[in-house]
This record gives sequence, C-alpha cells and structure tokens, in this order.
Amino acid sequence: MPQHFEYEFDESKPNRIQFDYSPDADEQFSTALENGVPFLYLDRSGMLTLAKILKMSMGPYTHLFHVHLHKHFDAERSECLTVILHDGTGEDNA
Repeated sequence: MPQHFEYEFDESKPNRIQFDYSPDADEQFSTALENGVPFLYLDRSGMLTLAKILKMSMGPYTHLFHVHLHKHFDAERSECLTVILHDGTGEDNA
C-alpha cells in the first residue's frame, strides 16, 4: 500500500525557511564522508525534520537558495550539511 507524506506550511517571508525547534527535541542527524561518499545518518524524527526543510522545492525560492544544517538540527552544534536549491544551469552546475 503506497504511503503518503503531506506537510502544510505558510511562507513567513520570501526566501526564508522557518521551522519550530525545541531544545528538548530528540532528532538525530549527522553526516560522514566514507570512501569519498557523503552519508547522512538520521533517525525517523530526523528524517521527518529534513523532509520539512526540503519544502524549499515547493516554494518561490530562487536558484542557489540554501539552508545550513547543524548536527542534530541544533544551532549550538557544528554545521554538517548545506542543502542548495540548484536549477541545473550555469557554471556552478554540480
């Protein structure tokens, strides 16, 4: 049976993503580079939080809009991943 993910959101300001975070949150998120390949390690609640952040694909965000993510989604921890919206054109084409 197919599963369905739906997440409703309102845009607070253009080119800005905002989501709730609690210091008591239990999301687990970290990254590693193994044999030259990046890995994301997330628990289930971490994957749900990442899905909410990726809503940038549905909004009016412009080419190269990006989000800096920190370990366990905690701004007090080190940055571990930057997600960039890319239109697939130009010199910066990955």
